[in-house]
Amino acid sequence: MEFDGDVLTIGAELSMEDIREFEQFIRPRLEYIETIAIEAGGILQSSALIALLVSLKRTRPELNIPFLERGMTTSGAYGTLHWMCHD
Repeated sequence: MEFDGDVLTIGAELSMEDIREFEQFIRPRLEYIETIAIEAGGILQSSALIALLVSLKRTRPELNIPFLERGMTTSGAYGTLHWMCHD
Protein backbone atom coordinates (compact mmCIF):
# COMPACT_ATOMS: atom_id res chain seq x y z
CA MET A 1 0.00 0.00 0.00
CA GLU A 2 1.41 3.36 -0.99
CA PHE A 3 0.10 6.93 -0.70
CA ASP A 4 1.05 9.57 -3.26
CA GLY A 5 -0.90 12.74 -2.52
CA ASP A 6 -4.61 11.84 -2.76
CA VAL A 7 -3.90 8.53 -4.53
CA LEU A 8 -3.73 5.23 -2.67
CA THR A 9 -2.10 2.38 -4.60
CA ILE A 10 -2.63 -1.21 -3.49
CA GLY A 11 -1.65 -4.60 -4.86
CA ALA A 12 -4.20 -6.98 -6.38
CA GLU A 13 -2.67 -10.00 -4.65
CA LEU A 14 -4.19 -9.26 -1.22
CA SER A 15 -5.23 -12.27 0.86
CA MET A 16 -8.56 -12.33 2.70
CA GLU A 17 -6.84 -11.23 5.91
CA ASP A 18 -5.12 -8.38 4.03
CA ILE A 19 -8.47 -7.30 2.56
CA ARG A 20 -10.04 -7.21 6.03
CA GLU A 21 -7.15 -5.12 7.35
CA PHE A 22 -7.31 -2.84 4.29
CA GLU A 23 -11.04 -2.27 4.86
CA GLN A 24 -10.48 -1.39 8.53
CA PHE A 25 -7.75 1.02 7.46
CA ILE A 26 -9.57 2.66 4.56
CA ARG A 27 -13.12 3.19 5.88
CA PRO A 28 -12.24 5.96 8.39
CA ARG A 29 -9.95 7.67 5.83
CA LEU A 30 -12.18 7.38 2.77
CA GLU A 31 -13.06 11.08 2.63
CA TYR A 32 -9.37 12.02 2.25
CA ILE A 33 -8.67 9.75 -0.73
CA GLU A 34 -9.46 10.78 -4.31
CA THR A 35 -8.23 7.68 -6.17
CA ILE A 36 -7.62 4.04 -5.33
CA ALA A 37 -5.30 2.45 -7.89
CA ILE A 38 -4.33 -1.19 -8.30
CA GLU A 39 -0.67 -1.93 -9.12
CA ALA A 40 -0.19 -3.08 -12.69
CA GLY A 41 0.71 -6.72 -13.16
CA GLY A 42 -0.80 -7.91 -9.89
CA ILE A 43 -2.78 -11.15 -9.92
CA LEU A 44 -6.17 -11.03 -8.22
CA GLN A 45 -6.24 -13.55 -5.36
CA SER A 46 -9.83 -13.05 -4.23
CA SER A 47 -13.03 -11.61 -5.64
CA ALA A 48 -13.53 -10.04 -2.20
CA LEU A 49 -11.25 -7.20 -3.30
CA ILE A 50 -13.64 -6.34 -6.15
CA ALA A 51 -16.58 -6.49 -3.73
CA LEU A 52 -14.81 -4.15 -1.31
CA LEU A 53 -13.91 -1.67 -4.06
CA VAL A 54 -17.53 -1.63 -5.28
CA SER A 55 -18.70 -1.04 -1.72
CA LEU A 56 -16.26 1.86 -1.31
CA LYS A 57 -17.43 3.35 -4.62
CA ARG A 58 -21.07 3.15 -3.50
CA THR A 59 -20.20 4.72 -0.16
CA ARG A 60 -18.37 7.59 -1.88
CA PRO A 61 -19.46 7.83 -5.55
CA GLU A 62 -16.92 10.53 -6.45
CA LEU A 63 -14.07 8.15 -5.57
CA ASN A 64 -12.03 7.27 -8.66
CA ILE A 65 -11.18 3.56 -9.00
CA PRO A 66 -9.73 2.94 -12.50
CA PHE A 67 -9.58 -0.83 -11.87
CA LEU A 68 -13.39 -1.00 -11.62
CA GLU A 69 -13.92 1.27 -14.62
CA ARG A 70 -11.73 -0.99 -16.77
CA GLY A 71 -14.31 -3.77 -16.33
CA MET A 72 -11.98 -6.77 -16.59
CA THR A 73 -8.93 -8.46 -15.15
CA THR A 74 -7.14 -11.79 -15.48
CA SER A 75 -6.46 -14.05 -12.54
CA GLY A 76 -4.66 -17.37 -12.28
CA ALA A 77 -7.30 -18.57 -9.85
CA TYR A 78 -10.41 -17.26 -11.69
CA GLY A 79 -9.35 -16.80 -15.32
CA THR A 80 -10.60 -13.66 -17.06
CA LEU A 81 -13.17 -11.75 -15.05
CA HIS A 82 -15.51 -9.21 -16.61
CA TRP A 83 -17.95 -6.95 -14.83
CA MET A 84 -20.18 -3.99 -15.61
CA CYS A 85 -20.03 -0.76 -13.65
CA HIS A 86 -23.24 1.07 -12.80
CA ASP A 87 -23.48 4.19 -10.66
